[in-house]
Amino acid sequence: MNIVETIARSHNGHGLDVLGQQFGLSREQTLAAIAELAPVVTSGVRRNTREPDGMVSLLEALSGGHHDRYLDDDAAVQYDQVRNDGNAILGHLFGRKEVSREVAMQAAGTTGIGSAILKKMLPVIASMVMGAIFKRMTGGASAPAPRGGSGGGLGDIIGDILGGGRKPQPRSGQGGGGLEDILGDILGGGSGRQRTPAPQPQQRAPSPGGGLDDLLRDILGGGMGGSGRRQRPSSYNDDAIGRGRNTLDDIIGGDTRTGSGNAADDLLDSVNRRLGY
Repeated sequence: MNIVETIARSHNGHGLDVLGQQFGLSREQTLAAIAELAPVVTSGVRRNTREPDGMVSLLEALSGGHHDRYLDDDAAVQYDQVRNDGNAILGHLFGRKEVSREVAMQAAGTTGIGSAILKKMLPVIASMVMGAIFKRMTGGASAPAPRGGSGGGLGDIIGDILGGGRKPQPRSGQGGGGLEDILGDILGGGSGRQRTPAPQPQQRAPSPGGGLDDLLRDILGGGMGGSGRRQRPSSYNDDAIGRGRNTLDDIIGGDTRTGSGNAADDLLDSVNRRLGY
């Protein structure tokens, strides 16, 4: 499933209802809003992870952000509850709040939904995008299904969800550890440096991030600065950075701006040009 499908099928298949009811939207309108806004958020993620520090920042944020709750807990994605976290994500991805406003205004012209509603939906959807990336990188959701033709899998979800037909079938999760392996290699130092296996925790309760935070502490030798921030090595494993980027591209799609482009990248480029960025 792609990110849009993952969000729509979240909350035990009721993702559209959980989102739409709080904003007074039909299921069709809700899906249109997700399909327009989620790819713009992922475009921001992609741009922020081009450099190694950006990739590590994303992985560290995912390791301790409990983002999976945004796909499982109905209360967690109520606007009043998620607004601050979602706006913080958008602020990191877009840089300035004016970008969110412009994105909402342009998306309104495409979806026919008021820009004020879309602007409120953006922080909610941004949080759910992070939840979807977390689940996919840690094996908590299935890998993308093979697609044929240009329509991809979104046509299927429209039929399944909007048509009131069959509920999505549960799929067996993949083995975890993808995100942990990437972080372990990246934070283990340069490409020629071998990573020492982390000691096994003794009777340690599993953390919300799937043990990733503990793994990071072990990899860095417990290296937490006085501010509580992890100390990073002076260099990263370039091969691992590339592997992390490939994994992320498999989830959110690669950078298409040097190729044929896509609507989300074009929209964000248009917004940035309009604002003089």
